[in-house]
Amino acid sequence: MNFKKTVSMLMAGILTLSAMSVSASAASLGQSDLTPIVAAEQPGVTDKTPRQLNIHMGDDASTSVNITYTTAADCESVITVKKQGSADAPLTFQGTSDFGQANKCFHAIAITGLEPGTTYEYTVGEGSDTKIGKFKTAPEKGSTDTFKFAYIADTQVSNASNAKALGATLAEVNKIEGLDFVYLAGDTTDTATNENQWEWLFNNDGAFPTGGEDMFSNNTVAVVQGNHDNNTLNRHINAPAQAGNIVYSFDYGPAKFIMLNLEAAKNDSDARAKQEELLRAQVAEAKSNGQWTLVGFHKSLYTGASHITDSDVTAARKFWGPIFAELDVDVVMQGHDHVYSRGFVNADGTKADRVVDENGKVKNPENAPLYMVGGHAGGLKWYSKKNYTVSAGDPLTAGYAFLDVNSTDGKDGKAGSDVLQEQVIVEIEMSNDSFTLNTYMFKYDTNTDTITTPKYLYDTLTVTRDVMEADLTGSEEVVLENGDTAAYNISVSNFKNTNVFQAEVTYDANVLEFVSAESKLDGTIFTRSNESEGKVSLLIGTNKLITSTDPTNIITFNFKVKETASVSDTVVNLSKISTAQARIDEATGEVNDASVVNPNAGERSVVTGIYSYKIASDINRDGIVNLADLSIALANYQSTVKPSCDIDRSGVVDTADFIIIADYMAG
Repeated sequence: MNFKKTVSMLMAGILTLSAMSVSASAASLGQSDLTPIVAAEQPGVTDKTPRQLNIHMGDDASTSVNITYTTAADCESVITVKKQGSADAPLTFQGTSDFGQANKCFHAIAITGLEPGTTYEYTVGEGSDTKIGKFKTAPEKGSTDTFKFAYIADTQVSNASNAKALGATLAEVNKIEGLDFVYLAGDTTDTATNENQWEWLFNNDGAFPTGGEDMFSNNTVAVVQGNHDNNTLNRHINAPAQAGNIVYSFDYGPAKFIMLNLEAAKNDSDARAKQEELLRAQVAEAKSNGQWTLVGFHKSLYTGASHITDSDVTAARKFWGPIFAELDVDVVMQGHDHVYSRGFVNADGTKADRVVDENGKVKNPENAPLYMVGGHAGGLKWYSKKNYTVSAGDPLTAGYAFLDVNSTDGKDGKAGSDVLQEQVIVEIEMSNDSFTLNTYMFKYDTNTDTITTPKYLYDTLTVTRDVMEADLTGSEEVVLENGDTAAYNISVSNFKNTNVFQAEVTYDANVLEFVSAESKLDGTIFTRSNESEGKVSLLIGTNKLITSTDPTNIITFNFKVKETASVSDTVVNLSKISTAQARIDEATGEVNDASVVNPNAGERSVVTGIYSYKIASDINRDGIVNLADLSIALANYQSTVKPSCDIDRSGVVDTADFIIIADYMAG
């Protein structure tokens, strides 16, 4: 027995009564930040089968994940990983382990160096005591690929009965086609330090006994802390800690997710300040990269049920609500109130005006986040609406008037969610210019262990936005002998209140020689170019703020073909494009701030063909232009199907082609 185990066994007896006291306290408070009780390996226990295994986003969701699991007996923390379906040898990663509550051995393994946007399969454990599964990494940063995630709130297992309902929900999540990851909006269990509840989270005695185990071991998850959780999640789930425990952000394709811990922030001004700093920095980065911004936390600031005016909720709403609106956060994903609700909410708590197109799609309103509460994934409890009074200084409107959908109201003649008591799953599919949410409900009866109301679509919403985009166009062909100039134009669309643009292109300096760069914008009062070998940029400024939804020509770069260039294709690339969007004070009309925005580049490259009359005139390709070549061309006079004889590419073989051939004839 090693030293760690010896100390654990000595401490076990001393701490048994303390453990009972801490668990009772945590149960009464619903949340605890206490370090888990140290336990010891039990003599004679040999089961090393991995249980309660889950995969959480790592610090870089594109290249890393955090694996946690438990075993009954002590064993090595090791995992082998390889790309799904690959015949390559797997990679091996090792982690750490020690004993914790319920005499379990807790294992933690950080997997790094993975490839973005890749599905991996893994094996955990030793010998026959193994567990297999799969997970997927986030796309490479800068990707605009469409993705889909599931949003479930308040799994909140408290006993063996409601664990069965949750098992049904998680089994449904595991069936979702094309699912990339799962977001859990807090209250993972009802009492964080109750290990029975963690057991029930993964396995239950209902019709879907392995629903939790299957979902957690085959999907990457992202979690937040709820008021029934503690800030270690009892060591079962290992979330990043970028600004305090369970506070982190990650990029996923065209979106950035920022996960806050309002439980840690509510009574700690330093923790709140760190989270605000992270939020502001990450949103600014997302806006500059043209990404959607989604914020996740547990206690709902805007909701459709009875926690709406709880004192800590009101305090959080007063602080965070105006900030989310100011930063123009797109979506706020909440839990806590065991209701499904959504609404676009202004900084003052009123319902935002929305533009709806002929297909029912909603244009994303500015400075009015879509606040959502994701219902209840389990079977513990459902909350109702209440009559409430809005206190002074609270950015809230009476009667839940800020909401567009509230499941407590019922729908299509049915009773409200507090009566029907159904399980809820939200699926969200995001692309660069829109996202669609589909909310499903069903009813699992824990008495009969059957689904009494099959899964049905309760709500759907598509939100669109105008994406700032840049395109590069240019010369498709230049003729070597003519001294042609190759021009490349950069256009930008869907920009607002902009007076600064900067673009850079790269090119083959062996083929092209930079001539000039010019602004195409009226009112240009400042330009500066910067040239180095194979790269040139232009910075321009205008005397007015410009707004345009249509593609607008911004810059033209001009090059000439070098006499030494060979006849082939050359490529010019749009390597960088940036703008600055001004923020205007509504009261004064003056610019009070600006932010850098990097448009999404559509067509980034132009291929230009270098053409030579002299080389084309050698029709028979014998290395010399002579009478034989002219003879072939004459024999095809007026032909429109002999491109080899159409030297000037006019579409027909004619006298102009004969003249060019004659000019290059030898001797």
